[in-house]
Amino acid sequence: MFGFEQLTRDLAQAWRTGGTTPLPEAGKGPTTRLEAYAIQDRMAELIGEPVVGWKVGATAPAIQLCEGHDGPIPGRIFADRCFESPARVPADLLNNVKMECEFAFRTTQAIPAGSIRLGTGEIAESLTFHPAFELAASRYAPGTGNRSATTFDGIADNGSGGAAIIGPPVERWRDLSFETMEIETFIDGSPAVQIFTGAYRRDPVAIVVETFSDLRARGIAIAAGSYVLTGSLSVPTTVRKGQTVTAKFAGMSPLTFTMT
Repeated sequence: MFGFEQLTRDLAQAWRTGGTTPLPEAGKGPTTRLEAYAIQDRMAELIGEPVVGWKVGATAPAIQLCEGHDGPIPGRIFADRCFESPARVPADLLNNVKMECEFAFRTTQAIPAGSIRLGTGEIAESLTFHPAFELAASRYAPGTGNRSATTFDGIADNGSGGAAIIGPPVERWRDLSFETMEIETFIDGSPAVQIFTGAYRRDPVAIVVETFSDLRARGIAIAAGSYVLTGSLSVPTTVRKGQTVTAKFAGMSPLTFTMT
């Protein structure tokens, strides 16, 4: 099929088992977005679970510059890894998992594939807003390979996505100030997790529109009811079995999950 079938099978197997696979050595991994997307798409075929949405990392230019990415890092949210708050998430599903607070949106309309980029107005009216967590995870075993992981490795590995915890929809979300919204997040009784502000945030609706447009250009249709997690609002923080995470988005009911 293409030159990365074994890598793709190894990534899919690691996804299913909560295990790891070695990072490909130099010259053996994807070196373009096209190759990385092909691996991710094939990985999704092998996983075989329904896709209920998308997560997008590195959505702010400041984060892309800081972390050395050439653009956003998308990945799929699979039905069996999408939970409603309050949630209990099996720890053995994920390896070296890190928690991130996110703004999530869900579209009420189906959007077909196509090359014409979408406008904000035609999408915003069909969106519902949800506070959310992303649980990011890598299938690559630490210390393997003879190089550092790249943006393309992350995209190939389902965008380094692991799971999503979704809160209830928020009414009148268009009145919210996403750029300045205060968020408090705690893991058990530890000090508060650091929250991103300023240049590390972007208009999340614009991110949804860009994500849908990019997916359509790749020939991927968006089903009605699909979620989009629009990028981390907090420093990615390791969470372990037995720990409980709680986030308080200003004016909303607490969002919480426990790793079991």
